[in-house]
Amino acid sequence: MASHLGCSPARPIGLCLALLLAPGCSQQPTDHADEEVPRPPEFEPVDPSAYTAKVKDLLVGQAPTDEELQQVRAHPAALRGLIDRWMAQPQFRDKMLDFFKQAFQQTQTTISDYDEQLGLPTAPWNAQDKIAFVRSAEESFARTAWQLIEEGRPFHEVLTTERFMLNPPLMSAMAYMDAVPMSDQGQIVNSQLWIPQAFPNFRFIRQTKEGPIPLEQTLNPAHPNFMKWYDPRPYMGPNATCQQDPFEVRQPVRALSALASFLYGGRQGCGSTVSQWTEQDWQAWRMVTVRRPRSGEQRTLFYDLPKLRTATELVVSTPRVGFFSTPAFFANWPTNPSNLARVTINQTMIVALGRSFDDSNITVQVTESTKPDDQHVDPGSTCYGCHRTMDPMRDFFRQTYTISYHLQYAPAERQKVGVFELDGVKVSGQGVHDLARAMAAHPRFATAWTQKLCRYANSSSCVEDDPEFLRVAAVFAQSGFSFKALVRELFSSPLVTLAAETKTAQEMGVTVGISRREHLCAALSYRLGVDDACALRGTLPRLETPQRRTARNLALAIPGAAYSRGAEAPLLPRDPNLFFVSATENLCGQLASQVVDAGATSRYTSGKAAEAISDFVRTLMALPDSDPRAALMKDILTEHHRASLAAKESPTDALRSTFVLACASPLAVSSGL
Repeated sequence: MASHLGCSPARPIGLCLALLLAPGCSQQPTDHADEEVPRPPEFEPVDPSAYTAKVKDLLVGQAPTDEELQQVRAHPAALRGLIDRWMAQPQFRDKMLDFFKQAFQQTQTTISDYDEQLGLPTAPWNAQDKIAFVRSAEESFARTAWQLIEEGRPFHEVLTTERFMLNPPLMSAMAYMDAVPMSDQGQIVNSQLWIPQAFPNFRFIRQTKEGPIPLEQTLNPAHPNFMKWYDPRPYMGPNATCQQDPFEVRQPVRALSALASFLYGGRQGCGSTVSQWTEQDWQAWRMVTVRRPRSGEQRTLFYDLPKLRTATELVVSTPRVGFFSTPAFFANWPTNPSNLARVTINQTMIVALGRSFDDSNITVQVTESTKPDDQHVDPGSTCYGCHRTMDPMRDFFRQTYTISYHLQYAPAERQKVGVFELDGVKVSGQGVHDLARAMAAHPRFATAWTQKLCRYANSSSCVEDDPEFLRVAAVFAQSGFSFKALVRELFSSPLVTLAAETKTAQEMGVTVGISRREHLCAALSYRLGVDDACALRGTLPRLETPQRRTARNLALAIPGAAYSRGAEAPLLPRDPNLFFVSATENLCGQLASQVVDAGATSRYTSGKAAEAISDFVRTLMALPDSDPRAALMKDILTEHHRASLAAKESPTDALRSTFVLACASPLAVSSGL
């Protein structure tokens, strides 16, 4: 029984686009009901037009040009050179920053997730600082990884680096955590409060009536105005404490806490005030070496703003090494007296080496338990298999950090020796530096990061015993762990292009997935020249608009990449469900009003509809003029535009409707079609 795939009033054009682009749509389907067992489909190499568009979109979020497509058609190996060219574009950096935030598990936090590490409530902080702090904490290590790449450093230094991209507010927060250490019992370690010991007259004074005080006087221990801070926003509510002017705190711990909060615009118990940090401070990123103080050297003062604004070193006693010691990673994976860093080591292994603790190839969730360790890990219990290896490894963390991730001072914990053991490699040591070195030297590092990029590209895993996968991982290792060498090798490989059959294609099939939120939003921003098209960058309150709120709400309905506790593979949606379809269509409708007849600088005008439709095909749908599908898509969009005008829509609405059709078409919202 034959059927015909065509457009008609009964068949919406959007559906027609999907049918026209479906595999085998040019052939008449036949009835195979008489066949008892359906034959598996033979592998069909993907056309260069499809995989060139896929690779460029993944790397820089842009559509291929005619010249680029013709190069790959003439010489498929030319794709490698194009990848090098694309990696030199600023959009590649932005795409990799998004990838690194997810891959290093630095996202999915809120401001309150940092309270335990900081040892103070962040609720009173200035609203702008709350947003800026979370954004900075989540971006910090992604920026670090990128800087290491730019410096030509081996990529496994993401495990061993003691240099981090930080801004002054983050440096201040890390210095404060070091200055007010907390024990496993959640108590301040008073003997280690070095600032009150160094400055016996230390206190915190918040005042208004004396007016602004020069910062050099506030920071000078010998000046009468030492630790007097000007508050330009007096509180006149019913709270008597808030009405005190000046308001003074002399008890050391409370004074340190009150000052730390005040820097971010917090007035504990009195609402918020103006932050001491400027917008320039939040953007003042630089590579900072985090190191222990030398003999007799003073540690970094968390409140010395002038020095923090120029420093390239952060002198603290608390070790910071690699992705797994950042405030964002710890905020993501808090621990407690019953878990005792088990979740921390498990997530560290997942990120670093793609391994989760398991028993007989079944992942065991690292759950909390109220039972003592000697009962919880009884040889007859379900969890014994993972705890036998996990508990000695978590001692690397226990030797270095307390439950709240402050420096460990308890003698019994500091004496512990950790044992790293994975795939026949066994290393003993103390502290997180030894753990970092063991993981960086492990042979699974190259495999794990090849797999992470494969999942990024395909929304599914590569088969790890696939000869092509092993070849790419070997090239990465032999390059001295050059990340750009890995990108070049993998994204030109049939593992991603599907230009040739691989074992992964045999076992996993050939799947065209949706463009996940992070890919789709980047593509819309870069292709249309709209800054942050989905409004996902954590807009500061003063810049928030109803239009941006709407765009963000719609974008958040589009599935994006995520990770979960104990899972080796990230969550990578690839199915176009109704929520995805509705969200993408509405987001495209929102964008249409920004780019079609949107004023003097509008990208498209209804007076030049034919030119706009041609650009919809080239830019949104990523079909260069030489692509054989381009003419057909242009005809479909033109027909839709004419039908809209015939239905008495205004020229503006007709072109915006045509824009939405192109923007929400399968070519624009999928990867690899």
